[in-house]
Amino acid sequence: MTNYLKWGLITIAAVWAALIGTMLGYAWNIMHMPQMVPKVQIPQMQNTNISIETQEKMEGYWTVAVFGVDSREGTLGKGTRSDMQMILNVNLGTGEIRLVSVYRDTYLKIEDKERYDKINEAYFKGGHKQAIEALNENLDLTIDDYASFSWKAVADAINLLGGIDVDISHEEFRVINGFITETVESTGVGSHHLKKEGPNHLDGVQAVAYARLRKMDTDFKRTERQREVADLALKKAREADAATLSKVVAAVFPQISTSIGMKDMLPLMKNVKRFHLTETEGFPSKLKDVMVGKRDCVVPVTLESNVIRLHQFLFDEENYEPSDQVKEISRQIELRIKNRK
Repeated sequence: MTNYLKWGLITIAAVWAALIGTMLGYAWNIMHMPQMVPKVQIPQMQNTNISIETQEKMEGYWTVAVFGVDSREGTLGKGTRSDMQMILNVNLGTGEIRLVSVYRDTYLKIEDKERYDKINEAYFKGGHKQAIEALNENLDLTIDDYASFSWKAVADAINLLGGIDVDISHEEFRVINGFITETVESTGVGSHHLKKEGPNHLDGVQAVAYARLRKMDTDFKRTERQREVADLALKKAREADAATLSKVVAAVFPQISTSIGMKDMLPLMKNVKRFHLTETEGFPSKLKDVMVGKRDCVVPVTLESNVIRLHQFLFDEENYEPSDQVKEISRQIELRIKNRK
């Protein structure tokens, strides 16, 4: 894929999966921004665990891993846990985008030394590189690029887009103001508490707080809220003018770590509406909650069958056969859960 096309997609991926989901328009003056996002290389390695047939099919897609990290200092590397990990898959022929939220507590193999843990530990131990390797190995993927962001980037972008409208439930209202206070303190972006449940117009901080809610229900509902915010912000972005979108780019890109260099970016405004989100889903789709040691984990039931479902969803592969590596990891997860202490 050319860098020209990649920048159109990486911007969508980086900022959209950062929960603003914006189909950014590009302006030539952004090429001369004083602050430039550094290009971070990721190894361009084919996943040799998967079949040649599957590899060839994946060439028609662009697969991006996106990570939202819980960083109060703005650092995006190892040592920070990924609050959110999404796989954004773009059909290069049709412009269709499908989005998968990987639950952060999912119990998977996180490194080569046969260590199994929650998937967000992979980012903590080795940053985006180890997290990408873990996603590739456990899910039979070949991830092409990545984008990592902090919650401040999300708040800034949604503020510039004019906020979003969300219906806040009674249970969500009971806890959201505490999350708003915490988000103001961690991002330095101003906001205020909500006064009522029901329909609310949320600014950037309030939208981030809503996406991070977790104390009153489950991580599954949390990822649903994240995808809801992404979809609502996408609609606002598609309605925004070029000047607003340029401001979003200028504000957000210095706060993102990504594998594509700013110098490659060209204006793709005329192609913005070609890309469209059609479906979102959580992974694993079949699961159970299990205490592993002292940790509450999400366990795929089974990893093998969930990977089959994932490839049906992302690549329309109706009869996908998981790799031997995925089958072995699936077997190991079952054994470890059975023998847990």
